[in-house]
Amino acid sequence: MNTILSNMKKLFSATNVAGYILGVLGLTVYAVTQFLSALMPLLFAPMVCGVLVLVLFLTQSGETPADTSSIQPSATPQNSV
Repeated sequence: MNTILSNMKKLFSATNVAGYILGVLGLTVYAVTQFLSALMPLLFAPMVCGVLVLVLFLTQSGETPADTSSIQPSATPQNSV
């Protein structure tokens, strides 16, 4: 019975638990960085298009365009010499 408890103490020592947690954390960080490196090129084009649409939207004025049929020319024709 004593050997079973000593084997369990060796199995669940603080260094083994810390190593297991750090190993799982390292694998998680690696998996997340691999996922992001595969996802970022796919997000580049929609991000650029979104920024350009936002810039286009912000540069437009809120006024409605004037009716161009009622505009009279103010310039008089010049006589040629």
